[in-house]
Amino acid sequence: MKLDDLRTLIAIAQQGSFRAAANALDIPPATLSRRLQRLEDTLGSQLVIRDSRNVALTPLGQDYYERCQPLLAQLEAATTELHDISHTQPHGALRVSAPVGLLTYQLMPLFNAFLAQYPDITLSLTHLSNQHHDYSPEQYDVVFRVGQQPDSSFAAAKIGESQRILVASPSYLAQYGEPAHPDDLNQHARLASVPEFEWALTCDTHENNDSTSQTVWINSPVKMAIADLNSIKQAAIHSLGIASLPNYVVADALQSGQLATMMNDWHSPPRPIYMLYQSMGYLPTHVRLFIDFMRDSLMKQRPVTEDE
Repeated sequence: MKLDDLRTLIAIAQQGSFRAAANALDIPPATLSRRLQRLEDTLGSQLVIRDSRNVALTPLGQDYYERCQPLLAQLEAATTELHDISHTQPHGALRVSAPVGLLTYQLMPLFNAFLAQYPDITLSLTHLSNQHHDYSPEQYDVVFRVGQQPDSSFAAAKIGESQRILVASPSYLAQYGEPAHPDDLNQHARLASVPEFEWALTCDTHENNDSTSQTVWINSPVKMAIADLNSIKQAAIHSLGIASLPNYVVADALQSGQLATMMNDWHSPPRPIYMLYQSMGYLPTHVRLFIDFMRDSLMKQRPVTEDE
């Protein structure tokens, strides 16, 4: 039996489809099907039920998966641990996933510093996303995400919080007026980053030892919707409307005077930033070093900001 064939069954069981399993293993779907067929021929049993829409394990396949998955994980961990011990210089390949804006404005300088410190470690970042259900331990060593995360096999380390601010160009505000209340935004051109079409703005007041808060939702039609924060920033700079963006995206434009803030008493709800990594089994040295480096660096930079 080939271990690659066993990895194929495990990927199918965890990903729920041939296409997702092939992507997780970084192999063509035809290769995945061939490996599965070879495993079934070796065992003399059907392990997976296939139809045009769904893929499911047979009872025998489910039992075999549940027995073999932890054994293969232990074997790979032991192999990696022994390999690490035999090398004094940290080395290895890191597989990372992150949102594109967070990568561009916040993470990439830290990645560069880490790789400069550990020249024998390589980093692969081929999937830029903030989706909460498109990663698994078989695909990535470390995942960065914004917002609450669903329960998974990953450990989640909170490394900061994000907050968006309202910005527009001074010329736009001079021409159309500066909104004083969230309701006024309904009369303005809104520039939205997909999928943030609705904006929630909260104002906290403190009087006579009493604290109250008011939240207003803005869901008027948007003038422009783009799944890229920098493009929305550029649209705001060119006076096309008012945008709600993470402060790290617009920090340079605010400093240069290209953009201005407004309604500073109103704020968007903070969102957590997480670094996720495998919580079970042995962590290779290069992965552990990366996790520690990123956690320490990002905690020093608080508040961390975000990307969709």
